[in-house]
Amino acid sequence: MLVKKLDLNKLEDEPVEVQQAVAFYASHTINKVRVTTEERYKHYSVLEEVGLLKPLKSVVEP
Repeated sequence: MLVKKLDLNKLEDEPVEVQQAVAFYASHTINKVRVTTEERYKHYSVLEEVGLLKPLKSVVEP
């Protein structure tokens, strides 16, 4: 599966769900924010659906 690239300068052109998922991913990845499995699944699923994240086996449905 090929992951598409996201131009962060054009993030505002993306749907709100994608913007929120990117913000979540960044905060979770960079700042090591503790989150629930449900939160992670919700946002990672959005990124997977739009092709910005490869499906992760560690992200299971809550």
